Amino acid sequence: MKIAVIDADPIVRDFVVGTLMYSVNRDVLPFENGLDAWMYFEDEGVPDIIVADVNLEDLTGTELLDKVKGFKRDTVVIFYSDLPEKEAMVKEAGADAFLAKPFGVSELFNLVQRFVVEDRSSN
Repeated sequence: MKIAVIDADPIVRDFVVGTLMYSVNRDVLPFENGLDAWMYFEDEGVPDIIVADVNLEDLTGTELLDKVKGFKRDTVVIFYSDLPEKEAMVKEAGADAFLAKPFGVSELFNLVQRFVVEDRSSN
């Protein structure tokens, strides 16, 4: 199982990557923007879970979501934002979950763990 983390802010990106590597013991791929992530996904395959800021540059969160779901429908996409009003928009667009910033380690861990455990139990 591979997890991608996409965020232009290195502090937030490193926090999310570190939390996921420690808590779910999976391969975690960090990306600075949506376009770099998508180019990698086209070459290497779409990961099982994507955790990303809604406000991505080059390729917005919802544009990335459309591409990912069109390519690999069962990929779990979790967005976060410091604008809680974005939740309805991304969920309507097809995101699997939303976290409002600031969020803590336990909120992130519980959300991703839910999808990791569900994935394991469905196999």
